[in-house]
Amino acid sequence: MAWRLEPARPDDLAPIAALEAAVFREPLSQAELEALWARPDVTYVVFRDGPRLAAYFGFQVTGPTAHVISNATDPAYRRRGLGSRILREAEPLARAKGARWYLGEVRVSNAEQRRILARLGWSELGVCPRFFRDGEDAVVVWRLIEDGR
Repeated sequence: MAWRLEPARPDDLAPIAALEAAVFREPLSQAELEALWARPDVTYVVFRDGPRLAAYFGFQVTGPTAHVISNATDPAYRRRGLGSRILREAEPLARAKGARWYLGEVRVSNAEQRRILARLGWSELGVCPRFFRDGEDAVVVWRLIEDGR
């Protein structure tokens, strides 16, 4: 399949909320996603398989930082490289909005995401104790966004 990065549409928010609920311990609600999506400093992008949402990525640009809100791949589409690809393909969008780097937080227990990010050149900066509502620590991750030159 030829995956094409597309901006999220309002009708993508319900499937994003459903995917969040399926894969995250502390998912964003549809109302929270709608509030974020409406902000001019927030970007959500998706990969679709026909009408079905296969993967998404959301980030908020503040100054030179593109802060990762969340990203996930539908379990039916895992092991196809979509998670890595959506992060890479969104870089020009973040750069166009003024970002020079990505910054995010990953659960200490999320070894798979940490491995994916390491393969993509993300660095682990340190641990933020009790970052998540359930008390789990977060690993703060960072990656310089390529400027395309």
